[in-house]
Amino acid sequence: MNKFMTENTEHSNEHVYFINQLYRDFLLPTILGNDNASILYWAGKRVARKYDLTDFDDLADFFAMAEFGKLEKTKERRSSTTFELSGQTVEDRLDSDSKEFSLESGMIAEAVQKATGKTTESEINILPKEKKVEITARF
Repeated sequence: MNKFMTENTEHSNEHVYFINQLYRDFLLPTILGNDNASILYWAGKRVARKYDLTDFDDLADFFAMAEFGKLEKTKERRSSTTFELSGQTVEDRLDSDSKEFSLESGMIAEAVQKATGKTTESEINILPKEKKVEITARF
């Protein structure tokens, strides 16, 4: 676990979902308009750089701490890695018609890029029946 996560584990996360919903699903789209998804994607890349999220375990721990959901690596191929984001937070966001996962996608792209040393971009696939989000990082 990296330094940021170690120092912040004692803080309560009881209102994190509400705060995430407030800024991710209301404030930022209102401010950013049509550029919301693009800006959140690049912001996610910056977050991954700031907190040095190069290791999958640190990335998964960060997602859990931020209450983004449970992150699992589901497929590894020669030129891509696929992740699945699930859990109550993801279900709640999908049930509230929030389909915005660009921040998470950007974080994953940057973490994979740092780990592989190859230029990486990621794409989001909402799995509505499973109430999960699939993010594929291609390098």
